[in-house]
Formats: sequence, structure tokens, C-alpha cells
Amino acid sequence: MVRAFLGPNATLDNIVPRPGDGQVFIRARPLQAEPFPLHNPTMHNLVTGGTGYFGGRLVEGLLDRGETVRAIRRMTSDVSRLSGAVELMQGDVTDPASLARAMEDCDRVFHTAALVKTWDPDPEAFHRINVEGARNVALAAKSAGIPLIYTSSFFALGPTGEHPVDEDHSRPAPNYFTEYEKTKTEADQMIRKMNEEEGLGAIILYPGVIYGPGPLTQGNHVSQLVRDFLRHKVPGVPGNGSQRWTYSHIEDVVEGHLLAAEKAPRGSRYILGGPIATLDETFAILAEATGQKPPRFHLPIGLLKGFGWIGEMAGHITGKAPEVTRGVAETYRHHWAFSSKRAETELGYATKDLKLGLTEVVDYLKAFSK
Repeated sequence: MVRAFLGPNATLDNIVPRPGDGQVFIRARPLQAEPFPLHNPTMHNLVTGGTGYFGGRLVEGLLDRGETVRAIRRMTSDVSRLSGAVELMQGDVTDPASLARAMEDCDRVFHTAALVKTWDPDPEAFHRINVEGARNVALAAKSAGIPLIYTSSFFALGPTGEHPVDEDHSRPAPNYFTEYEKTKTEADQMIRKMNEEEGLGAIILYPGVIYGPGPLTQGNHVSQLVRDFLRHKVPGVPGNGSQRWTYSHIEDVVEGHLLAAEKAPRGSRYILGGPIATLDETFAILAEATGQKPPRFHLPIGLLKGFGWIGEMAGHITGKAPEVTRGVAETYRHHWAFSSKRAETELGYATKDLKLGLTEVVDYLKAFSK
């Protein structure tokens, strides 16, 4: 049984038997891959969420360094963007047995899988995937004796004041605006507790708002916003436009994960942030990059929450996700400003200028809209 697709770089001398069950997989090596000097070229990585927006780019980053990658796929997963060099194994983070099989012969696991949505008709799905799924991956990694690099979220640290905070920031109150924020917080607290009490040793990483060129998946919120801006479908700036957000270019976050996997002590935590900008500043950059005018109006949070309530009620009837929810509207009332100083100092993490990064997104979307 072969658990891979034959890509253009696959050769018969890459057929590798898997010990114990006689099955084989094809480990195709990308051409002209420049090895990263810190890594072990024989490293075999498992990536959950490898078919997603960020996870897929992480898979590419690992392959670019000459490492091998195994990715978990569900029956419904779109694997069309994955290289033929990836070993695909059917499984799900909600299925512990499939995780145990997937981790066989792996040297480390990157857990990037999550339900990244603003709304779902089944709210319990967030807990099953983001909390129980993270627990299953953590237990499987511990049982396999391999390091776990866990992709958390800035939302897990909670809203901030105007000035950037670090990894020691504590949520000011146990209030959550979305199911995604709530369950990523619960998962983060769970993994940290397992580190402290069970010796899990997971490395926890907190990206900001991940953005950059790439497919318009549900997790690629910034590209969806830029697309709407290009189509003149942004009616106004949420709130008063002064709340500060932390933006993390996808290439920087991938590099941050690779640096953490090689350099970070077991059990450590790092914010992988980037430029901090208000919504008004963000739209000003988009206006300059596109030659369009920024939105003229600011939309009161109360008005957005009203639209959110209507959208949610309609969503329960139609199954279609609303354009905005009450929880998402509430997030625009707060600052989300985070410092990456620890990652910069200890890992060598570096970030891209926001104007350059958003211009890349604009160019990407324009190219694919032709």
C-alpha cells in the first residue's frame, strides 16, 4: 500500500519500507533543495493541518530544507496544493488511534490543525477539534517520545492595552468573544499544564494575525478582507479604527516555527508577531497599494453586533456562515498588541514590513483575478 502521491520529483529509489507492517511510502526529494544549516537532513516530520493555509506553507518550508514530511489528511481534505513529496496518511486529530499510527517513525510533530472559523452551526466542533484534538496530539506525541511544536494563537493570550505585551501577559478577565478564541485559550492552558505537571515539553508558539499570499481559505482572513476591499465591498472600518492589531507574515511564521523546532528549549513559549497597526493605518496602506480610497465611514460596534445577531439567526436556518458575528464585532473593541522580542532575541526571529507584506497580498489577488 502506498501512502503518497507520485510527484514530478519522485523516483523508484525513494521507495522506503516502513518497519513492522511491510507497507511502503514514497519519499520524493524536491530538486535543488537547499538544506537549512541548523537542521538534520534525515529529520522526518509529522504536520497536522498540512492541507490548511498556514500548515500547507509550513510543509513547503520543511521540504525546502530537504526534510521529509508526513501529513494527516481527512477523507474530505483538499490535498491538491501539497507537493507529491509529502507522505499522506489518513487520520484526524479527533481519532487518537490514527494519530498514533501517523507518529510512527517520526522525529517530531508540528500541530497546526485547528477549526479556524468565525462561526459554525455546531459550536461544539470548536471544542472537539481545538481542545480535544490538541490533547490527543499531545498524548500521542508524549507516548511516541517525540517533540511537539504547537501552534497556538494570539487570541489565547487575550486582549491587551495599547502597548505591546509579552508571553507573560494574562487575560484581564475570563471573557471570550468567539468560540475560536475560547477554545484556543483552553487548549493553550491545557498544554501549558501538561508541560508543568506531566513533563510534556511542548514548544508553544503564538502567531499574530497571519497574512500573506495564499489560497482564500477560512483561516486566511486578511486576504478575504483585501479581496473585499479590491471589490469595493468594505462598507466601513469596524469601531473607531484606533484599535491596534499584530500582523504576522506567513513566511515569517513558518521560519519562526522552524527556528523554534531547532533552537527553543522544550516547554518554552514564544510570540511570533510582527508589525502592529490600527485598522485605520491598515486601510491607509491598502489604499496606497491599490490606488483606491480607504473606507469613509466608521461602523459602531453596536451596529455591527446587530448585523451579527441577524446573520447568526439566518445562519442557523440556512447553514451559511454570517458575514459578521456578535463575537467578531466585539473583538474590534479591543487592542491585540503583542511583542516578539523574546523570539527575536532567542531564536533570531525576524518580521516583514507591513506595507510590503500587504502589497504582496494585493498583487497576488490581482494576478489570480485576471
